[in-house]
Amino acid sequence: MPSVLVSTEIVIGLLLIIALVVLGATYLRRRYIAAGQQLTLCGYRASGSDRWHLGLMRLGDNALEWYTLGGASLRAKRRWQRQALLLEAPRLLPPEESLALLPDAYAVVCTEGLETFELALQGPDYTAVRSWQEAAPPGYNVNVA
Repeated sequence: MPSVLVSTEIVIGLLLIIALVVLGATYLRRRYIAAGQQLTLCGYRASGSDRWHLGLMRLGDNALEWYTLGGASLRAKRRWQRQALLLEAPRLLPPEESLALLPDAYAVVCTEGLETFELALQGPDYTAVRSWQEAAPPGYNVNVA
């Protein structure tokens, strides 16, 4: 019969293995989602909601994609087309709405078709999204002189 010490060592070893598997899976998921492009930490809030959801944002060639921060899904939870996306002027998040992982974030009201939502972005990330949205996608109007 195994002693208490051996049982404790087995339990601790299993917990360490589980923690390493979770960390490894998180790292591999992030690398797969990035697909060689930059990921940005971003907050998402649906219209009419007062709860922010943290996630990862990726600026693709033709769409802005938002992934949940945790979980195992490799598919974007939200996806907005570049040509249909409208961004309003940013406003600084008040202290009662601020997100712990996004200090000094700006809330940007966005519209795509009939859907209205908000994104919480830090200053440089907002600038990147705004310039991405205003720029032409790759291959668009390439023959214009």
